[in-house]
Amino acid sequence: MFSRLCVALIASALLLPVPSAFAQAFPGKLVRVVIPFALGGSSDITGRIITPYLAERWKQQVIIEPHPGAASTVGTEIVSKSAPDGHTLLFTSTQFAYAPSTFARLPYDPFRDLVPVTLVSMSPQIIFAHPSLPVANPKQLVAFARSHPGELSLGNAGNILPSYSFFSLAKVKMTAVPYKGAGPLQTDVMGGHVPLGMAAISSVMGTLRSGRAKAIGVCSLQRTPLYPDAPPIAEAAPGFEAVAWFGLFAPRGTPPAIVKRIRDDVAEVLKMPEVRKRLHEIGGDPSGMPSEEFAKMVHSEIEKWNNVARMAGVKPQ
Repeated sequence: MFSRLCVALIASALLLPVPSAFAQAFPGKLVRVVIPFALGGSSDITGRIITPYLAERWKQQVIIEPHPGAASTVGTEIVSKSAPDGHTLLFTSTQFAYAPSTFARLPYDPFRDLVPVTLVSMSPQIIFAHPSLPVANPKQLVAFARSHPGELSLGNAGNILPSYSFFSLAKVKMTAVPYKGAGPLQTDVMGGHVPLGMAAISSVMGTLRSGRAKAIGVCSLQRTPLYPDAPPIAEAAPGFEAVAWFGLFAPRGTPPAIVKRIRDDVAEVLKMPEVRKRLHEIGGDPSGMPSEEFAKMVHSEIEKWNNVARMAGVKPQ
């Protein structure tokens, strides 16, 4: 009798809609959002805008955990090896797409070890300059660079691949200078130590508004309402585009129902007027893209920057 009862109970359990059960059980505890960058950067700021609202929806504490190091790979590896239950998430940026081109060996597989959940926001990069540099727009910058070959340097926050793309499409000879983040890059541009910088608009909005640096052009194909006064760099370097994006990933093996639950809740948060307002204030354009579309975008971005690295002769280290 007891054995027959156990068999019946097990059979009934196997017929339960497991994905729905997973979704309903999430979150069952504190949710960690790992940011693979230092405090105060665009990822950190953007993450802290949305996580309080997720905590309200989930009735659970949602904490930001910065784990900077090795160009974002330290924090990314932590999440890739975490339990696939939705309680540890990665909130990262375009650096996720740059890494396969710049590292000979990654401690994780960007295609197999992490699941794209959703695109949270996008922010075109912008080229900005010390006020003393005698250029005011993309065409003047390219003309100046061509008449002074090799004399100008362009600092990059996070990765130099966008610089190489710009140099190639603008047909100019300049020096790319890597920086660990937008903070030190802005400090050097404002101090005149490097004449030009390239970073996400969301990272440098305050500096540009203060007048301590000037915008030369935005790295999107069209003007952006996030900084409407800046013309596209593509006006002088046809086809050039470098957009910073910020998105959520989960460890591979996270149940699809939990991935969908997280994506749907993030999308609802991004519809909130106060959230949209705060993201726009820092130069971010809210998204909430479905997981499948975000996965395609990430794959396309990795391929794009692989091609740039190959053409520029960048050898993974």
